[in-house]
Amino acid sequence: MRRFLLAAVGVAGVGLPLVAGTALATAKDSRDDARASAGFEIEIDPELDARFGPRPVNAVQAGAIVVQRFPGARVLEAELDERDGGPIWEMKFSLGGDERDVDVDAVDGSIRQGGDDD
Repeated sequence: MRRFLLAAVGVAGVGLPLVAGTALATAKDSRDDARASAGFEIEIDPELDARFGPRPVNAVQAGAIVVQRFPGARVLEAELDERDGGPIWEMKFSLGGDERDVDVDAVDGSIRQGGDDD
């Protein structure tokens, strides 16, 4: 009985950290998968994310808005920021060999002044 108890404690001592490590690796992989599926880097400040909560326009949708507005654009980066008290996505993209910036309103999807939107 004593051997069984020692074996059970040993298995639990090795198994628990292994399971926890696997869970953490899976969470990191999920974040990386989201970035890869978007095709560009996404930066979200945790404080802004908490303050604004779920936004009707996410980073991937903002990227699609930029590509629709600027045919041929390739979105490079999206960063959650604030303008006039509301959430925006600061979008960096390349078009015709030039890098440009534009802001996409995270509530209604409109392109807002502040970036180079022409």
